[in-house]
Amino acid sequence: MESIKRNKNRQSNIELLRIVLILMIIMLHYNNGAMGGALANIHSGTFPYYFVHFTESLSSVAVNVFILITGYFSYNLNFKNKLATGLK
Repeated sequence: MESIKRNKNRQSNIELLRIVLILMIIMLHYNNGAMGGALANIHSGTFPYYFVHFTESLSSVAVNVFILITGYFSYNLNFKNKLATGLK
């Protein structure tokens, strides 16, 4: 059986983006009124109110981008493995 050679070129910029996205997803969970409670426990019209809503707006795209990046690299890895082993 032939061993599969892994791509040794790391894409650290994508890895950094994934780390930032994970932190944004954690922020979404913290801001959620049912889980973390930040949105449920702040008073409207204050600086924390606007800050939490601003971070919530910025973080709302994090889940979609994280899934797209993970799906791309999973598909790319499976496709390269199938080519390397000759499976179809």
